[in-house]
Amino acid sequence: MSDAAVGKKAFLNGLFPETNWSELKPDDYKLVYQRLGKAGPLGAQAARYLQEKRTKIGFHKQYKSGAGWTLLKNITLTPGAKLSDPYTLCLISHEAFHLRQSVLMRLSVRGELIAWQYQKRAYRELTGKDIGAPGQAYRGTKEIWQKLSGFSANNREDLQRAQKTMKAISPDYRSDCLPLLPLTEEVGFCLRRWKIGEAAAAIWNLFTCK
Repeated sequence: MSDAAVGKKAFLNGLFPETNWSELKPDDYKLVYQRLGKAGPLGAQAARYLQEKRTKIGFHKQYKSGAGWTLLKNITLTPGAKLSDPYTLCLISHEAFHLRQSVLMRLSVRGELIAWQYQKRAYRELTGKDIGAPGQAYRGTKEIWQKLSGFSANNREDLQRAQKTMKAISPDYRSDCLPLLPLTEEVGFCLRRWKIGEAAAAIWNLFTCK
């Protein structure tokens, strides 16, 4: 295979993980639906969405995250993730929540803050315990999650705080790559204040930050 062909394959694999992933088996889907369906209102809501939209879920190598959404509105999980693990189920619920947002909202601190706050509530419903508590997912970060849950997605200063707080919970998370608001809103906010450099930086950072 030529270098160009290899490069094209890698590009498509990154853009559309579905071209090279290991999709859940029918029994695995049933397990996810059942577990989420019994996890409380938020879990049941996620299960219904996944079933109604026929969202596909597959194992695919992640980049600095435990799960992800795709442009085809599917969900990817880290290879080897256990579907019975509350952490994995909450990640699925988190990504299902993202899929109900617009793409630009997903790619913003505002969209992520709302999704992280949702995940905190969903984890509590699923386990009866707080995320970040001893013995739970993200152990040792309970107080940080509580701090994050108090931020307002409609307050710019809170979004700036949330951007840093997310990295305190997950150091590899790329919240610093995201504009505070969905990109078009962020650019508009900056331009109305004649902050052309900040508008350009928001665009550049979103598409080049690693």
